Amino acid sequence: MKSLLSCIPTYLKDSNALLTDIENLPKLPANAKLFTADATAMYTNIDTDTALEAFSFLFEHYNEEIPSDFPKALFLSVLEIVMKRNLFQFDDTYWLQKDGTAMGTPTACLHATISYGLHERNRILPTYKDFLLLYKRFIDDVFGIWIPHDNGLDDLAWSEFKNTMNEWGKLRWIVSDRTTSVDFLDLNLTINNGRILTRTFQKSMNLYLYIPPISAHPTSCFKGLIVGNFLRFRKQNNDENFCILLRNFAHHLLARGHSLKAIRKHFRNAANLTDNKRLLPIRSPVDTPPAADPTTPLPDPTIANRSLYLHWEYHPSGIKREQLREIFKSTLADCNPFQKGMIVAMARPKNLRDILTRTTLNEPEGERASDYYRKICTDASPASHVATSEGNTHT
Repeated sequence: MKSLLSCIPTYLKDSNALLTDIENLPKLPANAKLFTADATAMYTNIDTDTALEAFSFLFEHYNEEIPSDFPKALFLSVLEIVMKRNLFQFDDTYWLQKDGTAMGTPTACLHATISYGLHERNRILPTYKDFLLLYKRFIDDVFGIWIPHDNGLDDLAWSEFKNTMNEWGKLRWIVSDRTTSVDFLDLNLTINNGRILTRTFQKSMNLYLYIPPISAHPTSCFKGLIVGNFLRFRKQNNDENFCILLRNFAHHLLARGHSLKAIRKHFRNAANLTDNKRLLPIRSPVDTPPAADPTTPLPDPTIANRSLYLHWEYHPSGIKREQLREIFKSTLADCNPFQKGMIVAMARPKNLRDILTRTTLNEPEGERASDYYRKICTDASPASHVATSEGNTHT
């Protein structure tokens, strides 16, 4: 399904992609306004048949934009099965989802993104191209730049635009007022002198409960937490805001038990990464690798371009990732048919949260979900047949 995203001009991968789009914008007119929109329960309010029709429309009208080897007929058949045969369990009862995007399936996000994206491409963008300088959507969140017209009809056009967003099936959108500053994803965006300034958005109720250093997490998790946020702050903010956020971030980490020495180390590594990224465009070309020895037997083509994955449960006192790599290098590297080497995937062991916050219900007899369901059905219609919980599906 990912190969179909190129047909959706409104698709937004993440906030980094939005920053790139904003950087490429011309200077905004003095009357430019920002707005956001949020879908109301998007997955459950996407009509299944309407969405399937959207995919059929995509294949019929934009065939030249779709990879030639894309299995269109098979895809539509499988997609219909996934969307109309989604079963889920609640305690000792089983249910069939009758409408909406199939919850909990890998296709859900792309299904919602692409299906409504066809409405945006064919109705919203062409109709309001003179008003929309930018219109992007991340699943159920929309960000746009509206350029008002001075012909006295701008309010009418804005009202019609909001109505057009709600003309696709039963999906409805809550559209914000047009203003000069909005919060979208993890960004605050503000118009200033014809440019959009961004800063990292943080909720006022955020408790900043970062993973403490005493937690039994791989060291890479702490590195990723600190370095990742450093780079995110650097990209989303000007120098002044970046310094404020970084100082606050350090205080929050200290409050969670991290040492100042470790924080400084990761901050320096992140700063080096930032500097190296700036140098990438001017680096000299990489030397061409030497030609392969013709006498060396070719690897198995079925696994030649794959990696060997080792799934290893992490323990603070256990064997480390580096040790596993050294063992692999000294024993298997020379005879390993996986040409991309070995990747060690460290997994955390089960903790108290896994035990105390189980998602599986275990109610006593007489208070199971099927007992309540049977009672409801009996009260509503004493003569109706009530299915038992032994393998039957309730709808």
